[in-house]
Amino acid sequence: MAHGDTRAQAARPVDQPDRAAGPAARLRSSPLGRKLDHKLVKLFGSSIIDQAMLSAANFVVGLILIRYTPEAQYGYYVLAFNAMMLATTLQGTFVGTPLVIHLPQLSNDERRSWIGSLLRDQIRWGTIGSVVTIACAAIAWGMGWLDREAGPVLLAGLALIACALYREYFRAVLMMYQRTVPVLGADAVYVVCLIAGGVLATRFPAAAVAALLTAAVSALIGAALLRRVLRPEFDPHAAPGRLAGIARMGSMAAAGGVIYWLFTQGYSFLAAATLNVTDVAALAASRLLLMPINLLSSGVQRQLVPIASNWVHEHGVARTLRRLIMFSAGIGALTLVYGIVVWVLRDWIFLDLMRKRFEDRDTLLLMWIAIFLVMVVRDPLNQLLVLRQRFRILMAVSLVCAVISLSISYVGMVQLGTRGALIGILAGELLNLVAVLWLARLESQTDRHANTPAPVSADAADAAPR
Repeated sequence: MAHGDTRAQAARPVDQPDRAAGPAARLRSSPLGRKLDHKLVKLFGSSIIDQAMLSAANFVVGLILIRYTPEAQYGYYVLAFNAMMLATTLQGTFVGTPLVIHLPQLSNDERRSWIGSLLRDQIRWGTIGSVVTIACAAIAWGMGWLDREAGPVLLAGLALIACALYREYFRAVLMMYQRTVPVLGADAVYVVCLIAGGVLATRFPAAAVAALLTAAVSALIGAALLRRVLRPEFDPHAAPGRLAGIARMGSMAAAGGVIYWLFTQGYSFLAAATLNVTDVAALAASRLLLMPINLLSSGVQRQLVPIASNWVHEHGVARTLRRLIMFSAGIGALTLVYGIVVWVLRDWIFLDLMRKRFEDRDTLLLMWIAIFLVMVVRDPLNQLLVLRQRFRILMAVSLVCAVISLSISYVGMVQLGTRGALIGILAGELLNLVAVLWLARLESQTDRHANTPAPVSADAADAAPR
């Protein structure tokens, strides 16, 4: 309708979609669209509940070990758990990323063969890796490089890694099939066993070894439940060899996963090598208090990706960037409020709840609050670059920031102890935030110039019909 035209439009039934609307709008208003929307809500809801449950279980187990075991035991547990996180990250990127790309293109029989073949490949290479690791550990122990406590922790951690990889593979495949409810049920059993194992571990002098072994058993139980659900969807007798076929694509994805792990968890092993395991416990305990913010941020990111994608297509990059900046400011304000609450309650948390007196605890807590504040502000802005598929530059920026962060952390720990580790992390996060903001601004300018119509020349204007 032209501007100023006040003629009434023809009425149409409410239940009929506007034919002038786009196909997406017509799909959403159709019965199929409403069914899909309900399915997506259920899918995302189950995923968020599942992630919240797993994060809460890890938080509870960590709190139990901090409160009832010596600091060194908790430090050993953190190191082994971080190693397990690296292994599952590698598996999820190296195997999971190519699998997500290939599975939709395959027939049912081909899918069953792929899933079974990759499982056999992982078991074979996992066995070889375990034997090599045990042999190296035996040599190191014999030469006195491992103390009496570190050796059993390494073996227990290896058992946890093997069982966790077994479980995570079945979880990943079921999530690809959008079977979130069985995954949620199996994870609930895993969580109960994990917490019970954490409580049981406090009764043993080698609490870290006991906690890792009970966590391995919990993962094995969860894997058995998941395998039973997935059993009709894979061929356990499929010929191995698929892993070699996805190695090239998987290695690129795995490189990004390793860089991310170095950026977020590498400091713990650097602290163990530079300082001692007790200092690792102090860093991990103070960081544990900010994990609810990490859970909030992770859940929000999952919901933000499809929303931000729609913003980019409907409103362009510049307006999407402004909206993401406002969103980052909002979640940053929530993080700041949470940090203030934790700071006010710090004496009760450390002395009464954790029953620990960590050196420089107030400084560590303040620095972790600052680090998480930078992280939650950066992550939504990072989504714009992900949606624009700027993966190579993001990987390069993350690698540079990780190297700078770990270098500053090492020098800082030598000079200042545990405080120095967090100085490096904070410096790396700030540098990464500045780089993401700069890249997002460049992306906005590039998109604006690409969508700006070319100026009409004078000759073309004169030649235009009047």
